[in-house]
Amino acid sequence: MIFDNVSFISAYRLIKNNDNINDPAFMFRKTFNLEIGFTKAILYVAGLGLGYHYINGNPVSDDLFTPATSEYTKTIWYNRYDVTKLICAGCNIAASMLGNGFFNETLKTGWDYDIAPWRAVPRLIFKLDIYYPDRILTLVSDESWKVTDDCYITYNQLRSGEHCDLRKYNPRWTYNDYDDSTWENAVKVTKPKNLVLRELISQPIRECKVYDVKSMIKTSDETYLCDIGQNISGYIRIQIDKDWKNEITIRYAESINEDGSLNLNKMERFYKESAFQTDRIIPCGTCFTWSPKFTYHGFRYILISGLNKKPKKDSIKAVFVHQDIPRISDFACSDENLNQLFNMGLMATYSNLFHIPTDCPTREKLGWTNDARASCEQMLINFDMTLFYKKYMQDIYDSMTDEGALPGIIPSSGWGYKWGSGPISSGILFEIPYRYYMYTANDSLLKEAFSYFIKHLEYIKGKKNSEGFIAYGLCDWAGPYEYLDKSPVPLELTDTIMYYAFLLITIKTSKIICISVDEKWLVEKDNLKKAIISKYIDCSGRCTIDEQSAIAMLIFYDIYDDLDPLKNQLKENIEKHDFHHYCGMLGLRHLYEALTKCCLSDYAYRIITAKGYPSYIDWITKRDATTLCETFQESNSQNHHMWSDFIAWMIKNLAGIQPATAGFEDILINPYFPENLKYVDAYMNTSNGKISVSWLKTDYNAKLTVSIPAGVKAEIRLQNAVYNDNRETSVLCSAGDYEFMTTIVK
Repeated sequence: MIFDNVSFISAYRLIKNNDNINDPAFMFRKTFNLEIGFTKAILYVAGLGLGYHYINGNPVSDDLFTPATSEYTKTIWYNRYDVTKLICAGCNIAASMLGNGFFNETLKTGWDYDIAPWRAVPRLIFKLDIYYPDRILTLVSDESWKVTDDCYITYNQLRSGEHCDLRKYNPRWTYNDYDDSTWENAVKVTKPKNLVLRELISQPIRECKVYDVKSMIKTSDETYLCDIGQNISGYIRIQIDKDWKNEITIRYAESINEDGSLNLNKMERFYKESAFQTDRIIPCGTCFTWSPKFTYHGFRYILISGLNKKPKKDSIKAVFVHQDIPRISDFACSDENLNQLFNMGLMATYSNLFHIPTDCPTREKLGWTNDARASCEQMLINFDMTLFYKKYMQDIYDSMTDEGALPGIIPSSGWGYKWGSGPISSGILFEIPYRYYMYTANDSLLKEAFSYFIKHLEYIKGKKNSEGFIAYGLCDWAGPYEYLDKSPVPLELTDTIMYYAFLLITIKTSKIICISVDEKWLVEKDNLKKAIISKYIDCSGRCTIDEQSAIAMLIFYDIYDDLDPLKNQLKENIEKHDFHHYCGMLGLRHLYEALTKCCLSDYAYRIITAKGYPSYIDWITKRDATTLCETFQESNSQNHHMWSDFIAWMIKNLAGIQPATAGFEDILINPYFPENLKYVDAYMNTSNGKISVSWLKTDYNAKLTVSIPAGVKAEIRLQNAVYNDNRETSVLCSAGDYEFMTTIVK
């Protein structure tokens, strides 16, 4: 293995507890000499919690926030870099700067990272292989390295902020000519017994876009408020003037109040003993361009105080930071609100891609699995998630207990197994491998996950009550209710339906990967369906719980004897709520597809485009939102992806692009033509090529244009129209470009 006989090194320090002033970064250095004739140099490195690495003064990459977050007692993700061009014959210097990240969170919060089992002073593992024609010379982390915490970054906490004293900054510290004689020698630290170091294969976190300041106003003496016009994850880039003398405080927020003060949406209450979204800089009397290294924030607004001289507008930028994952689809239509909502969904997704699908870039930065499950299909449709999900599945496996339990956040410090868990969250174990297979035809994750499926099913089965139902963990959370965690749908209904869904995926998986499944799970599936129907569907075929989530989930998973009564009930319920949703995040993930299944795509479309409370457009008109919000009620995060499934529905139904078989070997083009939408133009790059669909309406006719990639067969089935030449609703096509004239049927 790469790191056999290589040790972690650290400084001989005790961990701190909630020190809001003195929590510095650590700097490591090692000089080494090389003979001429080397042909290649490969670096393997992980600096916990977060690390930046240099050779001869040059950063080894543009990657940010490495290594990837993990359950540090089980997996540490290291990075591999080719550094051949950075080394030279003669004297060389390797240097690393380490911050705390989630590995050493000192903050006291409700998520218990300050008592995480792995918590320790930052540490480095480093291996540099230099290849010669006849040998390999290896430099490793050991006690010969020098280390200090007398760093110009005097405080760093990922979920709080960073303090920087530029008077202490010496740009030569990564070069040979720097004097480190006052630094101490590093000490070796032991690895956890069952730790596995794995190479990170997913895309790095990078600075992906820079935003200019759209407006800047002076709010008080020496204080300026900047608006970049877009909510993002990232940080400021500020050119510090040589005449600025005072300590500069930078605070970030997603919203502002009417008086121009920052509106933190009550999220600061989770950080009662520490600052929230705050950076501080002590200038040094020279010009300096600064950004933090070990923290990022969620923000649209930046409040800068301590400026004894007005900053130039172009001296302040906002840097959008996220995992650099390519887009694979696009969507545009004649409704600008829909276009804006689609972009808001994409921006909320990007703002939460940090090697795990975080909930938000502000309050938590945690991998809430209920959010991740709700957005999984959308992410696979719009982004190249293949490498991301391969990494995240390992995090999921690592989080499973010996009994088969999963927490509500992954990775977890140990928190989340009692609150925030349950089938709404643990469904991520099943959702990712199955959706991944459907969109790529790659069954590797299903094969890896199958044993974990069975283990978790056993755990859930052990929680059944006397009636055979399941009821633990989160409910249909965050709906437009008086209390977010008080859903009108019984927990035993939503949990048991999800358990049934897990059994369906497990049984399908056994067929896909040709592994037999114990007969007891087939019996369990059938018995669950009977039990749900017996208790929750009355003699008329309607659900005894007249709520959108309950009805939609029964329809989605085919838990009924007759669809029509449930279809009529769901239709009536939507009408009763004036074409608005009244359900939580679990229900909404199933609602649109249930409506489409019932030939009620117009109802789904009307909910998505509804105005007034609760609605997506309400976020635009009342909050000036540029990303999706966490709740339909006021406050909380303004940059959550968990409601983003509707943009998957737009691709699948307004454009109509869907896989008919795994990996789009056969495709279904199944467009719906809403009455007040004039055109749609969309594409998706699939594992079998690019699929493009566009349509343009004139009165009751629509010209449909479809491009099908080579080797792919398609059924083009119209939801609410007929082909003009044969009055049929469906045609079969092979690869090629097609244009059809259709007539819309009311």
